[in-house]
Amino acid sequence: EAETDKDNALVPYFIATEIYKPQERWEEMAEMLDEAMRRNPEQKLEQPKILIPRGDITKENVEKSIAYTIEQGVNAYRQDLWATIYNQAIKMNTNNNDLFIEKLKLCLKVDSSRMEAYASIIAYYASSGDFKKAKEYVDQGINANKSSPVLYEMNAKLLFEEFQNNSDKSTLKEAERMYLKAADLALDNTELLLGIKKQLILVYTDMGENQKAIDMSNELLNIYYDDPDLYFNVGILYQRLATALYDSAVEGYVQLNAEEVLNPEVVVKIYKNFMQAKIYAEQSKEKFLEANDLEIEDTGSREAASDMRKLAKNIKEIYIPSVQEIAESEGINLN
Repeated sequence: EAETDKDNALVPYFIATEIYKPQERWEEMAEMLDEAMRRNPEQKLEQPKILIPRGDITKENVEKSIAYTIEQGVNAYRQDLWATIYNQAIKMNTNNNDLFIEKLKLCLKVDSSRMEAYASIIAYYASSGDFKKAKEYVDQGINANKSSPVLYEMNAKLLFEEFQNNSDKSTLKEAERMYLKAADLALDNTELLLGIKKQLILVYTDMGENQKAIDMSNELLNIYYDDPDLYFNVGILYQRLATALYDSAVEGYVQLNAEEVLNPEVVVKIYKNFMQAKIYAEQSKEKFLEANDLEIEDTGSREAASDMRKLAKNIKEIYIPSVQEIAESEGINLN
C-alpha cells in the first residue's frame, strides 16, 4: 500500500504509529515518519493528536497542544521516540557498549538536531581513546546544530587533548577559537560558561598568554569565590607559571657558574626569574590550599600545595641567596 499510494502521507504515518510503535520497532518507525514527511508534511491528520492532558488545554495553549497536520504529528512522535530510545541507551551504557552506541545512533536518525546523543557518543569515543571517531561526531553534530555551545566545547576539549599529544600551537589556537565560540553561545547558561572559562585559563597558559590567564582567573574568582574546582585550576595556572620560570632560571644558573666572565644583564634576569617563580609558587600554594578547604574530598590539592611550598622554599633558601652572592662578588646591582 505504501508503494501504490505515493502521495498519501497518512499511510506511512499510520504504519509508524499504529504498527511499528506498539511493536517497539523503533528504526522502522523512524523511517516511516521520515517517509510521511517526505510525502506531504502539510496533509491533515484524520484525527488530531492531543499532545498534553486534556485538562491542561487552555485557550492560550490550544494551538500548541493539538497536532492537526502530518508535520505536527511526526514532530510529537519523534520527541517521544527520541526520549524513549535515549533513555534506553543511557540505562544500558555500563552493560553493553555496542548496543549503547547503536541506540544513540538511532537517536540521531530520529532527530539529528538534538545534541544530547552527539554528546554521549563523543564522550564514549573520547573516553575509549578513539579521538578520530569522536571528532567525526563533533563535526557531524555541529553541522546539524550550529547553536549548541556543548558541542563547540567538546570540540575544544578534543583539540586541547590533541595538543597535549602533538604540541602543535595551531591546534591550541583552534581550541581557543572553539572555546570562545562556545562561550558566546553559552551566555545564558552560567554553569556551562563557568566550565568553559575554566578550560580557557589552561589554554591561555599553554599559549603563553599569561596575563590573559591571570585576568580571567581573577574575574572568575571574584564571582565564584566558593568553587573548589576553580581554585584548583587557578592553582594549576600558577604552578605552570612557577615551574616554567624556575626551569628557565635553573638552566641559566647552571650556565652562569660555567662562565668565566659574567654578563650583568643575564645575572639580573636569572635573579628576577627566580624571584617571580617564587611568587608564582606561593600563589599556587595558596590557591591549592583554598581548593582543599572548599573540597568535600581531597582531589590532590593538598599534595600539590605541599609541592609548591617546597619549590618556593628551595628558591628562597638556595637559589636567591646564591645569585645574590654572585652578584655581590661581581659588583652587579640586582635592583
